Amino acid sequence: MLLFSLAALLSSCATEGNDKKQDFIVKTTQAVPVLHQEEKEFSFIAQPFRTSELSFRVGGPIDRFDVYAGNRYKQGSIIAEIDPRDFRIRKERAEAIYHQAKTEFERIQKLYDKGNISASTYEKAKADYTTAKTAFDTASYELEDTRLIAPFNGYVGEVYIEKFQDVKATQPVISFIDIDQLKLEIYVTQDIAYTAQAMDTIQVRFDAQPDKVYKAQIAEISKGTTRNNLSYLLTALLPNKEGKLLAGMSGKAKLNHPSKTPDITNGVAIPQTALCHRPTEGDYLWVVDANTQQVNLRKVKKGDLLPDGYVTITEGLRPDETVATSGLRFLSDGMKINADNK
Repeated sequence: MLLFSLAALLSSCATEGNDKKQDFIVKTTQAVPVLHQEEKEFSFIAQPFRTSELSFRVGGPIDRFDVYAGNRYKQGSIIAEIDPRDFRIRKERAEAIYHQAKTEFERIQKLYDKGNISASTYEKAKADYTTAKTAFDTASYELEDTRLIAPFNGYVGEVYIEKFQDVKATQPVISFIDIDQLKLEIYVTQDIAYTAQAMDTIQVRFDAQPDKVYKAQIAEISKGTTRNNLSYLLTALLPNKEGKLLAGMSGKAKLNHPSKTPDITNGVAIPQTALCHRPTEGDYLWVVDANTQQVNLRKVKKGDLLPDGYVTITEGLRPDETVATSGLRFLSDGMKINADNK
């Protein structure tokens, strides 16, 4: 009786152990083909980041104008100046009238507060003061506007006038460009426009420097096609603090995008966590049989590392085969598992 009970107990333990072995949960994933990256080039002409045609807000003869194409001016620097003599006289005359009107208004206001003068006299003095102040402010602004000031750090593009020329208000004097950054406007196809939405930068090179590659920041991708209804406008910004690159320089932008059809010759991609290595075995994987739920050790040849924690397997694994990604050190050949492919 005792022997029978002992045998039953041992049989129960063995069954329980097998159940635990079969219930061993292992995370799995499927191998996917490595997509071939196609590289395309698109031409562009570098544009200034900002372009502005500068003009005076007042008219008169140019007095100070030593400006040539390519001159650099810092923000706030004086580029040119209209003869300020007439404007200075107007300001001084307006200032004298303003001070006189202000004094008279202050005198009238005190009398009005005491009730010694009529409201109409007070209102006339107030109107005279306001008119004089407005005229003085206008004359002051006009005197300031005889100077043409650089609105930002930049270079003179074109010069439209000559020194001593009599210019009119709002008449263009020079074009002023900012090339601290270059704006690259690139017309791309729809597949590139779609892929580029997930990109931050692109590689560009200029025809004048074909061996040097620059990295430009993607600023915007148009949400609709351009007028020809065939392309999308991709705008990128390229830093150019030293000003060595010039506006108008031609170049090409390189953009990669996945091929529409997988190329099995490139290998397959799996998470790096699935790859094992032993000095005696080399690189290997635990491949899961979809029918039997058994794992088998398989030697493979690894390739390049891929983004997002993946690695290329160039030999030994086919697309859609399932590999284990967890509990790898507890696995053995032929072991039955409970695959978790979530």
